[in-house]
Amino acid sequence: WAYVQDRRAYLFRAVLNEARMHHRSTLRRRAREARVAIVDLTRDDERDVEVLERVARLSVRQRAVVMLTYWDDLAPHAIAALLGISEGSVRKHLARAHARLKESLDDVRDA
Repeated sequence: WAYVQDRRAYLFRAVLNEARMHHRSTLRRRAREARVAIVDLTRDDERDVEVLERVARLSVRQRAVVMLTYWDDLAPHAIAALLGISEGSVRKHLARAHARLKESLDDVRDA
C-alpha cells in the first residue's frame, strides 16, 4: 500500500479485474462444456443401460471424460487436448467419476 496513491481507485480496479477474470473463466468453461456436450449417451447396447443412466448423472466434465475414455477409447493426453484442460485434470475427473459410479452402482447392487 505504500506505493498506492489512491487506495480507493486501486481497490476498485482490483475488484473490476477480478470480476472480468471470473467472467472470462466462466465463458471459457461454458464453451468447453458445450464442445463436450455432444457426447451421445443413447447407445444401443442393452447391458449398458444401467451404467449409462449412472454416467448421465455425473457432471458434464466427468461424463465427458468417462465417455471419451471408455466408449471412444481415447488416452488422457488426447482427452486433455480435446477438452482444453490439463492431463492431470482428466485423471482427477476420471478418478472422481470412478468413485461416484462405484458408489452409485454398489447401491443398486445392494438394493
